[in-house]
Amino acid sequence: SLRHYGVVKNEAAEILMPSFDFARVVGDRLDRVGPNGAVVLLVVDVVDFDGSFPVDAVDVLAPYVADETVDALLVANKVDLLPTQCTRARITSFAQRRARAFGLKRASGVHLVSAHTGMGVNILSEQLEQLLDEGKEVWVVGAQNAGKSSLINRLSKKYGGPGPDEGGPLASHVPGTTLGVVRLQDLLPNGSDVYDTPGLLQPFQVASRLTADEARAVLPRRRLAPRTYRAEIGSSLHVGALARIDVLDGPQRTVYLTVWCSADVPTHYAVRGGEKADALYARHAGGKLRPPFGESRVARMGEWGSRVVVTRGASWSRSERDISIGGLGWIGVACAGEATFRVWTHEGVQVETREALVPDLARDLHRPGFSNETRVGGAFKRPSKRAPGKGRKREGRGKRRGGG
Repeated sequence: SLRHYGVVKNEAAEILMPSFDFARVVGDRLDRVGPNGAVVLLVVDVVDFDGSFPVDAVDVLAPYVADETVDALLVANKVDLLPTQCTRARITSFAQRRARAFGLKRASGVHLVSAHTGMGVNILSEQLEQLLDEGKEVWVVGAQNAGKSSLINRLSKKYGGPGPDEGGPLASHVPGTTLGVVRLQDLLPNGSDVYDTPGLLQPFQVASRLTADEARAVLPRRRLAPRTYRAEIGSSLHVGALARIDVLDGPQRTVYLTVWCSADVPTHYAVRGGEKADALYARHAGGKLRPPFGESRVARMGEWGSRVVVTRGASWSRSERDISIGGLGWIGVACAGEATFRVWTHEGVQVETREALVPDLARDLHRPGFSNETRVGGAFKRPSKRAPGKGRKREGRGKRRGGG
């Protein structure tokens, strides 16, 4: 149905699709790759780097990369969705460190691309042309919705091969669009074939549990914009009905939390959390707090659980640590000292702490309430050195009275 009509007949049956057995299909093939070796493009969604990083595939590839049978190229896709202050040097350094943390000890190259706009594809192509000896294969590997097929469409177009309307791979928000390994013959120079593999199932990504419409809301379609809150100890910040951050403790009375996720996912900040936050979630999950869409879908997302996360920073004016939630986005934390949070999400969803990808805070602070219903509060100012806790609170209230 996907190949012929571009639609799924039964979306509810999507979860019944078996996971792609990377070790069997690709691992066995690499054992027979011959002296020419192969090139593997590890495609990662840079907006969801931790959640989309193909850890299982890297584990299989590790021995081939170590003996140089395989050249692994790390391709960070969707860089056009990051804020403009993210420099290439910063993103590249971030990608290298996170990839090493997840087991990729050596990469022949790191490329920042946008399969949507074509950004960075020419530079990637140049290295591919250098690596591809006669007959060398190229395998494209990545999580669902990381943009593998879209990247291949770009390469195909560049070298005069088939596009999506001419037998090339399909690109879609629906997980499982590439239903089998798709071989594109002679797509790249020197007669190299490209193999598009099915998206790896990442069960720890919250996006993997969503319907097609819900996934469209979670997957950003335009450049990310920050939502910064001056969060007091005891407050709670909801991110749709998919995550909640409770501020348990901090070096002063407040910390600064900056949400980086799709603009179609509303947030809600309340000074009083705890039981009130539980009640708000029970009342609005599936409605004002969305996705998922509808109370019945909330019940099917899995158990709602939490874990305690501790971060440390040196400044209130920049985020130095992130709390990333697989398949949703991340929350930057700015504070001078140690802060403790309780992170709520569905059981099995990945929660990681890491160095901040974007240190910047929003120019204006968001007010309590739903982000799509309230106006933005006062402009961010560096906290007073004389009385950081009290000074920040007086400043925030004054700005809120003005409604600016």
